[in-house]
Amino acid sequence: MKPQRRDEGRRVTAELITFYALRAHALRAAAYRNAVRALWRAVVRMVRGR
Repeated sequence: MKPQRRDEGRRVTAELITFYALRAHALRAAAYRNAVRALWRAVVRMVRGR
């Protein structure tokens, strides 16, 4: 038995790939920003002696 093709409406298009690539870039940038801020806060706390 041959597997059926996927529904045409659910295809991965170039626009979807572009959308999710940009979304992934934004999420990754936010994660790096948050990590650097957390690291900086920890360094400041150590220097201040808290």
